[in-house]
Amino acid sequence: MADSGPQGAASDKVEGLPDELRHITTDILPLSLLLTRLAEYSHAKLQEIITELAAKPLPQALANGNVNGTANGNGILHNVPIEDTSPESLDKKTMLLNFTKDLHSRWVKALVITEWSRNAEEVGKLIDIRTYLAEKLELYHKTFWNLVQVKREMLFARVPSPDLKTALEVLSNGAVHWMPDFGYLEPPPLTEEEKLHWTHEIEMHLHARLQLQEFDTMPDPFKKYRIGNGKVTFTVPGEFEVDLTIGHEDFSTQFWFLDFRPIYSPAPPELSQQLRQIIEARVNNALAADGLTGCYKYLHEFTLTAKITEFTRQALELSSTGRWADTLRVERLNRALGIQYWRNCQHSRVSQSWILLGVRSAEGPNEDPDAQASSSRLMLSWFRDGKEVKEVGIAFDVDTISTEDLLMAVIAKHIEHLLCPIYQTLVAKPRYAQRQGRLSLNIEKDPQRSRLSMQLVGELDATVSVSPWTGDFLLSPEYPSMLETQKKFRTLANPAEEGASVLEQLRWSYTVQHLRCLPSVADWVILRAAPAPFDEVKSMVYSLSPSIREAFHAVWVRNAKWGPQWFAALSMSLAGDHCWLVEISVEGQGSSGRRINTFRRLPSSPSDLLLPDMLFQKLAKYGPGIMAEIQSLRHGRQEHVAHAAQQQPANSSSSAASYQTNMLIIVARASELLPPSRIGSLDGTRPLWAQEYIPVTYKGLAPEPPPAIGSGDPLQRQAGPLRILVEARVAVTNRARFEFVKSRLDRDVRYDPRIGQFTLRFRPEANTSVIPMLRERIQALDRLFDFVEAVHRAGKHAVLESVTLHELVFTYGAHTAEAPPPPANSQDQGEQRSWKVRLNLSGARGVDVRLEQGNPHLRVIDYLRSIANSPKSKSLPAWLSLTLPLFRALERLQDSWDLPSANKQGECFILHKSLDWVALRFALAGPKSRRLQLDIKARERKGQLMWQVSRPSTDANANNENDEFTKVLAPKVWSVSGQGFQGLSTGAAANWDQGIENLLALISDTLLSMVGTPPQPQQQQAPPAGQAQEQLPAPPPGPAGRFPQQVQPSQQPLQHLQHLQQQQQHHRPPPPPPQQHVPQPGMHGQAQHQGQVQGPRAGMGQNNASVVVID
Repeated sequence: MADSGPQGAASDKVEGLPDELRHITTDILPLSLLLTRLAEYSHAKLQEIITELAAKPLPQALANGNVNGTANGNGILHNVPIEDTSPESLDKKTMLLNFTKDLHSRWVKALVITEWSRNAEEVGKLIDIRTYLAEKLELYHKTFWNLVQVKREMLFARVPSPDLKTALEVLSNGAVHWMPDFGYLEPPPLTEEEKLHWTHEIEMHLHARLQLQEFDTMPDPFKKYRIGNGKVTFTVPGEFEVDLTIGHEDFSTQFWFLDFRPIYSPAPPELSQQLRQIIEARVNNALAADGLTGCYKYLHEFTLTAKITEFTRQALELSSTGRWADTLRVERLNRALGIQYWRNCQHSRVSQSWILLGVRSAEGPNEDPDAQASSSRLMLSWFRDGKEVKEVGIAFDVDTISTEDLLMAVIAKHIEHLLCPIYQTLVAKPRYAQRQGRLSLNIEKDPQRSRLSMQLVGELDATVSVSPWTGDFLLSPEYPSMLETQKKFRTLANPAEEGASVLEQLRWSYTVQHLRCLPSVADWVILRAAPAPFDEVKSMVYSLSPSIREAFHAVWVRNAKWGPQWFAALSMSLAGDHCWLVEISVEGQGSSGRRINTFRRLPSSPSDLLLPDMLFQKLAKYGPGIMAEIQSLRHGRQEHVAHAAQQQPANSSSSAASYQTNMLIIVARASELLPPSRIGSLDGTRPLWAQEYIPVTYKGLAPEPPPAIGSGDPLQRQAGPLRILVEARVAVTNRARFEFVKSRLDRDVRYDPRIGQFTLRFRPEANTSVIPMLRERIQALDRLFDFVEAVHRAGKHAVLESVTLHELVFTYGAHTAEAPPPPANSQDQGEQRSWKVRLNLSGARGVDVRLEQGNPHLRVIDYLRSIANSPKSKSLPAWLSLTLPLFRALERLQDSWDLPSANKQGECFILHKSLDWVALRFALAGPKSRRLQLDIKARERKGQLMWQVSRPSTDANANNENDEFTKVLAPKVWSVSGQGFQGLSTGAAANWDQGIENLLALISDTLLSMVGTPPQPQQQQAPPAGQAQEQLPAPPPGPAGRFPQQVQPSQQPLQHLQHLQQQQQHHRPPPPPPQQHVPQPGMHGQAQHQGQVQGPRAGMGQNNASVVVID
């Protein structure tokens, strides 16, 4: 029901507010936030007051243990005061009262606001209406004052009322009867003779008056005059010309004004009629009052004012156009002009610079009037960085007015003020005082040509100038480093003081950039970060001159042929540039743990920085010699080994090798060079193959390699790092184990079978230790011998072909030396062939296994590389031989499913879950239930490797007799026995040789028979309770016997391959002589990574969608 009455009408009006009313939402906070904040404030204040009360001291009576009263026998207190009036108690009560009063007032205000919030909607609308009315009232006042301002500005447009009475009389009668007519007669016109006569008379009187009457009193600028045509012309140079005449021959009468012409440039060609009348009236008044002096003073001051006006006009024009736009600020101050320049420049924003052009008048009231007149002139004041500069005189032309020339003259002085301190700071430093670099300063009147030049590298100079228009520093040539420095200059608050350090930093950065952009010098690398803390580097640089501590920058370079602890540093500073050879030791973690252990200044001149090629040549020339000297003295102490030293001169004639060094003999222990896991076998019974003590002998400097054809200048080769020839002799414990080793395993590894001793040669750099290289070489030999013994343990199935320190090549397969391969026209040549394996022992990531293209084991290449780098690497050759039939069978199995896969009738997937676990997944066309998975797992029985094929235990249809696949596999596979395999009711077991191939062929044929047949309905059948676990049947007839209890998959059969190898040792043929390593073009490299095999037998056929996955 609608509201009725006045209240209802008012409510309707409020609800119907016009649309132009804006709803005020600015600075409006929700009431909940206000109450929450007030509650938080009250809680915080309560905690604060409690803490303060607890910190207050107790009353003195309670602190002494006394109370104001006594107790009777019943324990009742008498004479207890009603209230505690101690100062401490009163203070606490006062604090509580103030706290309560404050919170009470706040919560009362909150209560009032809460009461008002009940009508929040109506109050909000009232606020909107009040705001709207206030805006309209403000608009009314603004409009009223705008009308007042318009009325004031229109005063100049008011004209007097016309004389209508006189106009009416003239238009009606042609004359005004009330105007008197004096009846004057016009004088007769003068003839030419009369004009010449009176002109000559006037000139004669002018000469006489100026020479006799006015000469002593006339101003000095007026003493240069000329008389002609009945007038006298006074000329003030650079200001004006004025024409005067006389009206009476009496010398006491005044001169009269005829004409005025300004003669400065630029000046108006002709005065306007209005201006001429004003000048004429004021000059005549001045002549009547003060004579020629008054005339000069007025016209002189008028001309000065006109000149300032012209300066102002040009300044305003410059500030709005051209290169000066937005760089000037022009202010006209009565008879003065202020121009601020470089208004947007960073170093002029804090302290501004400007010029002030005004008129300087006579000082003192007692001066001569002529002196006063002559002292009035234009005056220029220069304020630089907020301070007036008085000691610098700036000459400017007042006859030819040019504001731009005036600004250029001032700015030229300002640029000189900016560049001179930078030059003076740099030229006083040792680098430039000793003429180690070029530095020049050129100051010109034209500020665009003032510049400071500083040498950077070679013939390249950095030129610093200042833009006269913007005040910004400009650097050339425009390289990236120059542009960065230019930006830095523009951010300086005081470039005159800070500019020298910025230029020095520019030299540092450009030198580093120049070194990095040079064509790469062999073996040299420029580091991006210092390898030592800054404090250490500072101590090194300041060691030359402790009294001079200039800021410096160090460029660190390193030669790839040097040791990791040796660096070269190029320190650049205003105190001079130097080259250093630095040895850095690591103490702790991170860059903070690095310390400079040794440093020495190299004998290179600072000019080497200008020729980087010469610099690197000197570093390479002197660096290794100093490193060899330092390293030889501390080598024995650092390695903690017994050593003996003897003097032996270097065998190089180059200046870098002209030193003598100590040749050391080190005795190392083989047990310390091999890791603990390699000292013995897995059971700790294998002895070391090398004798315990290995003598290491330093033979002196290594000879330079013979120059190759077209190798270039031999001097260039000698500048490389020096190397030392070190020889280690390793005697073997059992020479019979090394009959297969050739006399030369590598360029630096030789074996003498007569004495059973390896000779290892090293060519380390002069600054490094040979122990890490010896340890690496011994471990490489140990790893090589392990693989060789593993190939021999594999028996007749693996044949060793080539043995070097970096690579081992052997073959495995069905045929060996006892059983030659089938002829070329045999059909089984591709299946029964031998495969070549290359073991790269020098790989950066460990041993790299490489197989030939088409090898069945390519599908598990990653597993092979993993086991080759594990402690079980010795089982690799045996495992390859024992599993080759299985992988051949897998290849044939996958090929047999190519046609069904192409016809989309079925697919076969092979998944290698581990080296001894293969999962076969078959999928037939039809519903999703036509899926079958068979697991092939390795089992071991009395040293015989067997393969068990069965459905996984997680398969729900594994024991379902009604399963479609069970109905086919049970009678045809699981219940039959063949050559090398035997059925196990729910699976089958096969030997590793031909049995697994026959079994997988039977399974494939059985499942292929189901391709194209419709699916059969099946019923799930739970396995009978109490069904015992099936036992593996006996393997095929032979020495293997029956299978024991099923081995779990986690028990890797690779652990039992050692027993297989030991049982086959009596079948091992004598080791063939090692053959020369010949690389095969068909070997498998990195392209078959992760089992992706190239070729027609590479895991998937052309039309087969099967995927080979290695989990």
